[in-house]
Amino acid sequence: MGYYMGLEVLQPILSWFSGVSSGSVASWLAVAGIIIIAAVALGYVAYGLVKFAKLVVNMRIKEFSLLLLAVGAVFVGLAILLP
Repeated sequence: MGYYMGLEVLQPILSWFSGVSSGSVASWLAVAGIIIIAAVALGYVAYGLVKFAKLVVNMRIKEFSLLLLAVGAVFVGLAILLP
């Protein structure tokens, strides 16, 4: 059930790419640019996740506890804002 809900979210994005398939050179260049930007952004996200993982591994118990407290407070705040 959850799998199909995820596919419903991707439906508008994938339908946009199917509409570009018969487009002009400008449309193809725009798609290529979006793909390049997405690849660079994905690289930066992966680099940031590795640095964050190293930071978490090197934390002391007190720092890790404060991090978990902050994450918990953010989740509670989101739960209040998103009914």
